[in-house]
Amino acid sequence: MGFLLVYIEESGVPLFVSGDAFLLYVGHRLPHNVPALIAAWLGMILAVILGASNLYLVSRRYGRRLLEHRFAGMLHMTPDRIVRAELTFRRWGPWALIVGRHVPGLRLPLTVVAGILELEYPLFAISVAVSSALWTAAFLTLGAVFGDDVARSIRSAPLVYALAMAAILVVAVVIAAWARLNRRG
Repeated sequence: MGFLLVYIEESGVPLFVSGDAFLLYVGHRLPHNVPALIAAWLGMILAVILGASNLYLVSRRYGRRLLEHRFAGMLHMTPDRIVRAELTFRRWGPWALIVGRHVPGLRLPLTVVAGILELEYPLFAISVAVSSALWTAAFLTLGAVFGDDVARSIRSAPLVYALAMAAILVVAVVIAAWARLNRRG
C-alpha cells in the first residue's frame, strides 16, 4: 500500500499524509531484516521514479501553455523570468533535482519545472533515482530504528502531538499569509 501511495503522491495528487510519513510507517512495519529493507527500498525508488515521471510528462506536454497563458502574469512569470529560469535550470537542473527534492515542499514543483523546461528525460529520471535512493533509505531506516519509540510516544501523549501538528499548521499559514501580503505591498 505504501508503494501505491508514494506513486500517487509523486504523480502530483495531494494526499492527507506526506511521503515521508509513509516511508517511516513502512520502515516501522517491515520485518527487521536486510532483504526486506532492500526490497522495500528498491520498490519505493521505483514508485517515486514512475510517479514523478507521470508528473514530468504531463508538465512537459501542457506546462508551457500555462506559462504562455495570461494567468502566468498572476504568478509573476514574465518572459524575462522564464528565460532566466530556463538558463539556470539548464545549468543546475540535475543538482537542483537531487538536492532540492529533499527540501519540504519542493519535490513536486521541481518535477513540474523540469517538465516545463524540458530537461532531458533520462537526466531527469537519473536525478530522481539518486535523490529518491537517499530519501527512501533515510526514512525507511528511521522508521525501522525509531518506529517503536515514536509509536509508543504518540500513544502515551496524543494530545501533545495533535497540538504540535496544529501549531505547525498555524505557523505555516501565518508565514504564507505574511509572504503574500509582502508581495503585494
